[in-house]
Amino acid sequence: MGNYLYGLTVQGIQSYIFETNKLREIVGGSEIVEQICTTWFKAFVEDKDKNIKGNFYQKAAGNIRFETKDENSAKTIYNEYHKFLLENSPGVPFSQAVVEINENVTENQAIDELDAKLRAQRNQPLYAFDLGLMARGKNRRTGNPEFTEYNNDDAEYPDIITYAKQKNKGATALQDKTKIEGITYPTEFSEIAKGSTKSWLALIHIDGNGMGNRINDIRKGKGILETLKGFSENVEKSTIAAYQKGVDIIQDILKQKGNVTLPMRPIVLGGDDVTLIIRGDLAMAFTYAYLEEFEKQTEENLKDYGGKLTAAAGIAFVKEKFPFHYSAHIAEELTSFAKNKSERKHSCLHFHMVQDSFVDSYKDIIIKDLTTKDNFMFINGPYYLNKPKAQSISGLLSDIEKLKSEDAPTNAMREWVDVKFNNSFMADTIMGRIKRKYGEKYQDIIKNTKAYIDYHTLLSVGIKY
Repeated sequence: MGNYLYGLTVQGIQSYIFETNKLREIVGGSEIVEQICTTWFKAFVEDKDKNIKGNFYQKAAGNIRFETKDENSAKTIYNEYHKFLLENSPGVPFSQAVVEINENVTENQAIDELDAKLRAQRNQPLYAFDLGLMARGKNRRTGNPEFTEYNNDDAEYPDIITYAKQKNKGATALQDKTKIEGITYPTEFSEIAKGSTKSWLALIHIDGNGMGNRINDIRKGKGILETLKGFSENVEKSTIAAYQKGVDIIQDILKQKGNVTLPMRPIVLGGDDVTLIIRGDLAMAFTYAYLEEFEKQTEENLKDYGGKLTAAAGIAFVKEKFPFHYSAHIAEELTSFAKNKSERKHSCLHFHMVQDSFVDSYKDIIIKDLTTKDNFMFINGPYYLNKPKAQSISGLLSDIEKLKSEDAPTNAMREWVDVKFNNSFMADTIMGRIKRKYGEKYQDIIKNTKAYIDYHTLLSVGIKY
């Protein structure tokens, strides 16, 4: 007999969390996902009545990896934790599997087999504990069968998925994880947007670069599981430290220290992933500080695991009432855009102000909102932390500071953008006027025409840094 490696993966985390437009339910969903891999699972395996023996190798960002030498422990986790999740986190799509490591199966082979089984499990539907009967009403917001317990928040009978989210809206697993004393977060979008310019919010998604390549390098060595455990723990340590730095910067900008409620809310914080909602004018400051600190922390914490990591970020600026499932989708696509442009080698960010009520993809946005009739594209990003001869975040913020001056050509640039979409000849005439009037003082900004919409976006949200 050998060892047994148990794995659980939560699929579609963003879709599950953001399928509602109520912040309390988004918070509840994020807390459920966090607890599945941390506090709930830890309490489950430490339950003395279950007598489970083994070691964690990963327990974050929607993933659990747990090794045990005891076959009964593996069976107990597989059978009973599955039932626990169906009862306590209905609607969360997850897959789980167990593989054996023995003299014929190496750690590398076991990891590959486990991943293959988890992928296969995605195609198998999960049993629903709450089946809709014909005699039951349906929740008006979701269309799912109403749950029998009454919900005072909305004065309605919620479905079982919504009920679970509302039940967990007061959980503090994510807040405890940040390890920041005295900080609390809002429970309504209006509380986050309060004090912002025209109620702009931002959804930020940040993801580490080159994680797959780094893991593949680790798997070429010895003691793979133990090394992966150390790597995973130190990546998360770096992520949390970078998040803390971002919060420090926000507190400095707002001049709020001590026991305060900050205009932001972490939604996902684990592994190398971060997703948060923040007041629009503070988004760039947080992201800039996070990227700097993440590089610094990984350079120190991953000395034994290949060294420094970089990260890419996507920022979707949206109004308070905007459907947040679109926001999350766009933020992820902006992150992917930044990753692809940087070839996953440099820390960078890309952003967009979403104004349509329906958004399909960032590719469609580029065609519809950022490309003129003469095929001129208003895409200047991504903006880099420190890539030589590339558009930098600091340079962008410096340009914004100059454009805040009363004599800046901000309105003229906005006029040029509007005309450029419909009449390139008229746009040339307006550009000539801009250069004659403002060219001496604002020459570098004026000639950077691809950045005009980015300038307008950051000025519109009243960016602070």
